[in-house]
Amino acid sequence: MNMIAADDLALDYRFPGTLRAEKQGCVVLFSDNTDAVARMETVCEFLDLKLECVSAGTDLADMLRARRPMAVISDIDGDDHDGFHAMKLIARYNPDLPVMLLTDGDIALMGAADAIQEIWGLTAVTLTSGFPLAGQLVSFLFSAGRKAGCMRLVPV
Repeated sequence: MNMIAADDLALDYRFPGTLRAEKQGCVVLFSDNTDAVARMETVCEFLDLKLECVSAGTDLADMLRARRPMAVISDIDGDDHDGFHAMKLIARYNPDLPVMLLTDGDIALMGAADAIQEIWGLTAVTLTSGFPLAGQLVSFLFSAGRKAGCMRLVPV
């Protein structure tokens, strides 16, 4: 076995800002579900992504233009917002933007989402009956990261 001896790398703790890298990629969560927000915060922190939570009173179209997200995750039928309206705004912003819709297993909502996806020409919609497991969410975000060019998200 070959070994290379090396001294420990000295860190200059007077400049802690130099030890942090900028986060790449932004994910927009359009949901009022506090459990979904907490889960997304954990996954986005792990993947070093920015998370923007959009409440019902926020203008989603302005948020999309300002934040330029790599993906959107949305409830399809929340208490205070309409996921179908969100799909329409996303289609106007960028029909190729990866979108994950949380349908809560409602067959009628899933069928309506399929129809609206086709009508507005959305090309990257994923439907899920509940909040996805961590592995499914990471896979969705890796795919979105590759599509958006966030190369730090490409698995090696």
